[in-house]
Amino acid sequence: MKALVSDIHGNLEAFEAVLKEIARLGVEEIWCLGDIVGYGPDPIACTNLVRQNCSLALMGNHDWAVLNSPVGFNTLASAMVYKTKDWMRVTDMSTEEDKERWNFLSQLPLSAQVDGIYLVHASPRAELSEYILPSDVYHEPEKFAEIFSMVDRLCVVGHSHVPCCVTDDMVLTSVRDDNTVIELDERKMVFNVGSVGQPRDGDNRACFVTMNDELVRFYRVHYDYRRTMAKVKRLGEEYQMLGYRLGLGR
Repeated sequence: MKALVSDIHGNLEAFEAVLKEIARLGVEEIWCLGDIVGYGPDPIACTNLVRQNCSLALMGNHDWAVLNSPVGFNTLASAMVYKTKDWMRVTDMSTEEDKERWNFLSQLPLSAQVDGIYLVHASPRAELSEYILPSDVYHEPEKFAEIFSMVDRLCVVGHSHVPCCVTDDMVLTSVRDDNTVIELDERKMVFNVGSVGQPRDGDNRACFVTMNDELVRFYRVHYDYRRTMAKVKRLGEEYQMLGYRLGLGR
């Protein structure tokens, strides 16, 4: 059994709570679908934890933006990218650990395929940018024909921060309850694993999934979001919305 996490976004309290739950479940292998950094106040600690705990990690659009520039980001997201870049960039004063952390982030792949599972941050069609949302089943069903043509069996994504499952016969499962379980069958499926560090489906608990050959199970984990909010508050008035939305799960 494997655990899959995504969109940690520098939220140390959420990530630590998820890692604790994964350990409690006895899951030994963790895959990360990207966006380790961005939005949150602890990108260095979260990157360290991914390096220590995840056997596979992918590039997310915020990771890419910190390494390059925040193209197409809104003002607040861009501001946090530049702050994260200041915290993490390598200078003449950087330690060897700092350099290794930056190199780790810069070498993350855009996608991976393991045992018939296509792993990507956003979408097979656009690895860093295309959102896969529950509403797409009704408003953009045509996008799934191309996505499923690129998938052998299963595709697992993050990016939208909204957990769900879509099958190749256009059956949607929205994740509304604790421990939602989906049985794997002969159909092709796309799973969005939700977000560890910044959920946006109205549930402020951290989200992750476990997967084996038969089942995918979604979990929600309580964490001390008020502590994360307090850290964001100390960054300055212009960042307050990033903390505020953690309480809302939006």
